[in-house]
Amino acid sequence: MKASGTSAASAPRRAIGTGYADLLIFDGSHSISEPVRLIRAERMLDAPGRGAENQSRGGMGSDVLVAEESGMVLRRRGGGRVAAGLAVAWALALPAMGEEPVVKVETAVSGAEARFKADVSFLAADAQEGRAPGTKGIEAAAGYIAGEFKGLGLKPVPGGDGYFQPFTISGQAKLSKPPELVFSGPDGMPIRAEKDDFSPLAIGVGGTLDKVPIVFAGYGITAKGAGKNADYDDYAGLDVKGKAVLILRREPRQGKDGSVFGGPNPSDLATFRHKATNAFQHGAAAVVLVNDLFSVRGNDPTKAKTKANDRPLGLVMAGPDVNSALPFVMITRDLADKLLAGADLANLEALEKAIDDDLKPQGQALKGWALSAKIEMERTSIETKNVVAMLDGSGPLADETVVVGGHYDHLGRGGMLSGSLAFLSKDIHNGADDNASGTAMVLEMARRFACRPDPLPRRVVFMAFSGEEKGLLGSQHYVAQPLIPIDKTVMMINFDMVGRLNDKHELTMIGTGTVRDMEPLVKALGASSGMSVKTIAGLTDGFGGSDHQSFYAKNVPVLFAFTGVHKDYHRPTDDSNLINYAGMARIADYCELLLLDLARRPERPVFAKLPPPARRGPTAASAASGRDPARSGLRVALGTMPDYAESDKGQGVKLAGVREGSAAEKGGLKAGDTIVKYSGKPVSTIQDYMENLSRSKPGEIVELIVVRDGKETTLRVTLEGRSD
Repeated sequence: MKASGTSAASAPRRAIGTGYADLLIFDGSHSISEPVRLIRAERMLDAPGRGAENQSRGGMGSDVLVAEESGMVLRRRGGGRVAAGLAVAWALALPAMGEEPVVKVETAVSGAEARFKADVSFLAADAQEGRAPGTKGIEAAAGYIAGEFKGLGLKPVPGGDGYFQPFTISGQAKLSKPPELVFSGPDGMPIRAEKDDFSPLAIGVGGTLDKVPIVFAGYGITAKGAGKNADYDDYAGLDVKGKAVLILRREPRQGKDGSVFGGPNPSDLATFRHKATNAFQHGAAAVVLVNDLFSVRGNDPTKAKTKANDRPLGLVMAGPDVNSALPFVMITRDLADKLLAGADLANLEALEKAIDDDLKPQGQALKGWALSAKIEMERTSIETKNVVAMLDGSGPLADETVVVGGHYDHLGRGGMLSGSLAFLSKDIHNGADDNASGTAMVLEMARRFACRPDPLPRRVVFMAFSGEEKGLLGSQHYVAQPLIPIDKTVMMINFDMVGRLNDKHELTMIGTGTVRDMEPLVKALGASSGMSVKTIAGLTDGFGGSDHQSFYAKNVPVLFAFTGVHKDYHRPTDDSNLINYAGMARIADYCELLLLDLARRPERPVFAKLPPPARRGPTAASAASGRDPARSGLRVALGTMPDYAESDKGQGVKLAGVREGSAAEKGGLKAGDTIVKYSGKPVSTIQDYMENLSRSKPGEIVELIVVRDGKETTLRVTLEGRSD
């Protein structure tokens, strides 16, 4: 606001510090106490005498900054910027020149802290319900972000729905009608399963079965092949094609020390995934699961079986996602024993003991028994959206784009299947650090860049993604259906969990190896900003992935800012009162400089493919411990990047991309291929695919059948070992 009676042109000027290495020159017509919106001075990338070089890069030269009044906004005069050292020296000289002394006001850093606190407090408030897709809370968050973009004067991106890019994700399974399960016995009398006797499981699919023969297949385990300690196969000698398999939960000798399986800790072979995919790949028509004795009694052989401890799992309690494309139901031990008795077979307890005694499978057909079922299961789609806005560039590089992004979704009210680490909690998971902090950082970058009077050479797109917690779904949708061509996207910077900067100011910057010659700049700017920056060349620090990976899969250079994991991660305690807002302001100062360089540099950032995983054998630690590598992770690397949003339909695994130099690329796999068979085994879901990989070993040649452009193509791929 301009005071009356004094012109901006004639007023004396004074230097005002605005934060770390900042300087603004104000005209003397302003009282320090007056509310004035400040445009931040830049922290100088220029050294003295480099003005011409920076003009050639779309920069602002190295003139002294002069702020003058224009309504409520102070703007730079002459478009110049000052080298930090010269600015400070000039400002300190003002008293000797007869001007007003240098004074300090509330800094830009404290203003940034206030903005961060306001954004995070709104996004991570209980009212937003944890921002799970499909809730009112995430819709409110999307509206808030879009409103901030609009208020800054940022434009919607053409092709979107205003500031939104809508997409759908698969919702949780539910039964549209009460399920029916009937067993027909040798005497012709049907046994209709009562409501408490069985439950369909969402790891399978719905469907109708009519008098399908039943085969007992032990634990439903195949433990033969690479990395398996046991030579054991419940399907050996059994014909289960087109039949329902009755199988036990967990694995032989569960809970016992010295077991060749998991012993006290279940191995991967005990998982629902293995049982479902193994049955599917052996040609079964359905799975009928029953509790094993360990699930009922634990290690207490005197504990009696009751209805309470033998209750079938609920619909989604084995998992919310389809493991394989066949119906999967669970029944009580009492009901299973009736079927076995009717077929003149030993009961479950006796069969389990026989298997445990000598690890010999006890599979056999239940002669005379057949299963009929009607399960109507639906998975309604959830509508959600990315929030997108852009700031136009100016000049010959204006058609190139830098993306600044972070996800705004979280885990809602938690629950066993949400990804929450507070497994039984149904409290609101506010996700202040994960990732209200990253969303707030995107908004802060948008504010700083939108307020600049000088247009940047490149377009900057600001984006908040939904669906990250469910598998990077929002960013995958964007790169598959980009609003701005991906080949015009020259860089993506991702903010995910940037709210817990520690006292040492340690920030991790991931992905420096995806941009040629980026690491020196990242470290130098970090040091000049008072940060201790750790760089990681790859896409992850080993903790987990984030939305930058979707862009890397499309050959876009990426950087990912991250302050680290903590005890509140994916728990209800990740609240806004624990955020380091001053630390976020420091990170914003640093990342602003980084983004300015990327938006201004005359040459496009050069994308660098990360090296393929190195071959490996068992580590010394795993060898010493005797652990089975197949249980702690896959032993082979194929180098595919599944499209998770398109691979949950039971029709194969669609690929979003393949890694350069990987076994997949060498074998001819391409983005858009859908894998439907692996070494003769059918593949309907990602779980089928992973099950096949778990049985493979480095150096093995596998035959893959993929659907490409509507036609099946056969490829032969030599598998490689995974990197440590």
